[in-house]
Amino acid sequence: MSNIKISDLVADLQKSSTQWQARETTVSQLPTPQQKALLGVVVNQAELAAIMNKRDASAPVANFAQQVDWRNRNGNHITPVKDQGGCGSCVSFCTTSVVEAMASIEKGQLLNLSEADLHFCSSHGANCGGWWPTDAFNQIKTRGIPDEACFPYASAFPDNNIWKQPPHCTVGPNRDARAVKITNSTTIANITERKNYLTNNGPCSAVMHVYDDFFAYADGVYKHVSGVDNGLHCVTVIGYSETEKCWICKNSWGSGWGKGGFFKIGYGEAGIDTEFPFWTASGVKLPAPAHGWYGYENLGGLLSSRPNAVSWAANRIDVVVRGMDSAVYHKWWNGTSWNGYENLGGQIQGAPAICSWANGRLDIFAVGLNHHLYHKWYQGGWSNWEDLGGMLSSEPACVSWGPNRIDVFARGMNSSMWHLWWDGAWHGWEDLGGVITSAPAVSSWASGRLDCFARGQNNHLWHKWFDKGWSNWEDLQSNMFGSPAAVSWGPNRIDVFYPGQTYNMMHKWWDGHNWSGDENLGGTLSSDVGVSSWAAGRLDCFVEGTDSQMYHKWYV
Repeated sequence: MSNIKISDLVADLQKSSTQWQARETTVSQLPTPQQKALLGVVVNQAELAAIMNKRDASAPVANFAQQVDWRNRNGNHITPVKDQGGCGSCVSFCTTSVVEAMASIEKGQLLNLSEADLHFCSSHGANCGGWWPTDAFNQIKTRGIPDEACFPYASAFPDNNIWKQPPHCTVGPNRDARAVKITNSTTIANITERKNYLTNNGPCSAVMHVYDDFFAYADGVYKHVSGVDNGLHCVTVIGYSETEKCWICKNSWGSGWGKGGFFKIGYGEAGIDTEFPFWTASGVKLPAPAHGWYGYENLGGLLSSRPNAVSWAANRIDVVVRGMDSAVYHKWWNGTSWNGYENLGGQIQGAPAICSWANGRLDIFAVGLNHHLYHKWYQGGWSNWEDLGGMLSSEPACVSWGPNRIDVFARGMNSSMWHLWWDGAWHGWEDLGGVITSAPAVSSWASGRLDCFARGQNNHLWHKWFDKGWSNWEDLQSNMFGSPAAVSWGPNRIDVFYPGQTYNMMHKWWDGHNWSGDENLGGTLSSDVGVSSWAAGRLDCFVEGTDSQMYHKWYV
């Protein structure tokens, strides 16, 4: 068993000034040879010396927060704790964990990647020997890591038992097409630079000595108290705390060790920041996705309305929502990362609407507390709010089908649908009739074409369109329990979304010939749906979850 007894360690901790707790863990109960087998860092001494000799070559400006934890930084970006079993594959786990986190931060996708492929099928070879993080990251650059399902970790071992050896490599189907790669990996030795990076970029890999007492870590800020050095281990640094003077880390010994598999370690302890650098990964390159739905992705925030969205260019999405203070908030995707929430002010009822008639142009509409329609736009800078009048009883919907053209729809006080439009000047309000029981939705698939949707008195989805003149209302039969959202990504194509009876997301579409659906996309919604499209066949849906945060589901 371990070189120390838990009772002796607990006594030592009580005598010392350290603030951490020990207990029997899944790892402390292992025989010493098995404990040492977990520690799989093989140091490149020449590289390490070159890196650490430059540690204090410069004096970087501090640009870091008091505390960072990427489990709760505009949402969670840390994948669940995994278990390396009895294999010295910690380097593959700590580097893969960083790539998974950076995929979430940079691409908005929380992935589950195959440590088995990285450790057993790369230049490392099909064995449980150790590795060096630089070498692992270089392999991720060149050959990438496929998803876990391509080569599950347990399947690398006899009888799918991660405590048995020897391991083997299995190249999964379409392995190369499924691989996630990175563009860059660097090392950081300076302490200030480490905190700057963790604040502004993301998690890192780190190397540390493991003493006997660490196997029994349960909670608190670890500091070495007793026991001998067993070897070097690779972990993922997901944050730090200036208050507690510690790094916050993710281990790969399963959730039965530490605090659910995570731990804190004091600055300067076990060589983690004195003997070894941190390793970074960036420029995540995802494989071309298979067609299908992805998500739900948590985008954080605290919402009091459904989100609405628009895209004015490829890989650009702008989302607006009402916050808990009844102001309008703006969040946007720039092709690599989510930004915001930006407070645009106002005091509004219901959800704001957003549309765009040119690159970089945004038009936001919302109903004020006086039931008037208000307008705010962006073109190089944000305007003030403009009062467009009206007496509305629902949130608005808007669309643009050409430069300098905007069409806005809302339910009036008489429960019919009203229309206001801009073609260089404002016109309307036009009463389009109907008796609607929800906010309307609108889309456009051609110049001069408008397709409007709303819930009728029978709780069905109803459709009215303009093509040189207004049609009658058409009953599309679908039962709905909220307001619809609509978007068009190509000629004669319309996609409509709405809450179903169990507050799940439902999808109905027009392909130029027929209406299809109703497709159940799951989820548990606390709001209606907002939707945008930035490419043919691409759909991005946004909803408020039961926790009042924003969630994103997309189709490619």
